[in-house]
Amino acid sequence: MPCEWTVRVSGYLDGELDASEKATFEAHLAQCEACAKELRATRAMKEVTGSMKLKEFPDQAWERYWEGTYNRLERRIGWILLSIGGIILLGTGLYELAVSLITDSSEPPWVRLAIGLACAGIAVLFVSVVRERIFMRRRDPYREVRR
Repeated sequence: MPCEWTVRVSGYLDGELDASEKATFEAHLAQCEACAKELRATRAMKEVTGSMKLKEFPDQAWERYWEGTYNRLERRIGWILLSIGGIILLGTGLYELAVSLITDSSEPPWVRLAIGLACAGIAVLFVSVVRERIFMRRRDPYREVRR
């Protein structure tokens, strides 16, 4: 069964124990082989890890990473804003067209009907394409494949 004093080993090595705790722990070390062994192992590990240095990541790699991230983010935001603006304009245009077709009786009924059907078709196709693109983006099994 491990000694309950082993939790103080790292505090002892890091100089975090006060004078009385340090003296008590050192007295315990003289009697407890498990704590002495833990102290030796922790000290050796601290020496090895203390001499380690992180390898610096090349600046070019960081630049490429951030450029790619920002470009993808900017493009997504740009497409989202463009799509929202287009939807608003299309909706407003269709509304204004419907109001003008209903209130303006100078055009023959068949012309008003044809224009209304064409606008409705454009709206349906637009919504269909946007919906398909969103659906395919979420489920495309090859989206991670690079050419």
